[in-house]
Amino acid sequence: MCGLWLACAVAVLGHNPETSYAEVKIAADKVETRLTYDIFTLVKIVALDDDRDGRLSRAELSAHLPQIDRFLHEHVWLAIGTEDQPADETEDLGELTGFVWPPEVGEVIGEADFHSANGLIHFDFLRKVDQVPADVTLTFGFFREFGDRHTVLGNFKYGGRDEEITFDSYEPNYIYDTFYEPPLSHRLWRFFKLGVEHIFLGYDHICFLIALIVVSKFREIVKIVTSFTIAHSITLILATLDVIHVPTRLVETCIAATIVYVAVENLWVKDTRHRWWLTFFFGLVHGFGFANVLREMGLPKVGLLRCLLSFNLGVEVGQLAIALALLPLALLLARWKYGHIVVVAISITLALFGLAWFIDRAFALQFMPF
Repeated sequence: MCGLWLACAVAVLGHNPETSYAEVKIAADKVETRLTYDIFTLVKIVALDDDRDGRLSRAELSAHLPQIDRFLHEHVWLAIGTEDQPADETEDLGELTGFVWPPEVGEVIGEADFHSANGLIHFDFLRKVDQVPADVTLTFGFFREFGDRHTVLGNFKYGGRDEEITFDSYEPNYIYDTFYEPPLSHRLWRFFKLGVEHIFLGYDHICFLIALIVVSKFREIVKIVTSFTIAHSITLILATLDVIHVPTRLVETCIAATIVYVAVENLWVKDTRHRWWLTFFFGLVHGFGFANVLREMGLPKVGLLRCLLSFNLGVEVGQLAIALALLPLALLLARWKYGHIVVVAISITLALFGLAWFIDRAFALQFMPF
């Protein structure tokens, strides 16, 4: 019963890793829009693998380019306004000037990379203007097709200034004011919220914390949370600033392995006083996972370190909230005569989830529903 409850909870908390990207560059005579999707997302628009060999060639993508172009024009809208008149009613992206194939994959992309950085395809659109727009509105209407949990990480560029925006099914559009520069506090608040959201929607990090806390005492929980915080802060900063680089798939696979290890160890561990240093080592791994998310968001040039620290603070607040919520459960299980049985059931369930994620990520099988 407890295992079933936990499975449902993880399903609810699980997040869909699907993310696409949008970049809008504004100049005096043109507006350039680059939309980026991985192949896993593109096949929701049109079946691309014509010969069904589990790979996508550049020629296959070129053959379906008109269909992709039509879909994007029907589901992504760009409205431009000037000082003399409000945003137009055409909401046209402009002319598709071509696509950019990943440079390091050759002429063919294997199925294992359909949902990775090596499967990202850029589509470039150009729209001519007579003067610098006063405002540019970008709207996405494809969340029904791509899923309500799909997220678009957007970036507007004008005059050496960047403004990062997150689009989703709840906030599908944004009006960019060319002549207004938001204060740094807005960016800091945005990255803080993203840090909190990433923890609450990060099913793997939540499972890792559950596995650690359900067998720990209060004093040990304090040490565990502290060591995890210090460790992942170190690798988060180093990886985000490109001091250290670790492949995304390796990081995600290792995160799944940490869940399996801790959950299985719960089945026989008696003394958990060593968990703080184990958590420190595993926290280094999880920090690389946080960095991958933050790097994809595109850190601003202005206030970079402060935005990075703001994101990390959001992660800590979310993590602390989860730990405090789990604390009463840990205390109850420690005192209840059937508590050990419940801990075993929870740990086995977490180990199975972790093992499934490990296999899925290691071999890029993409069979996990969340």
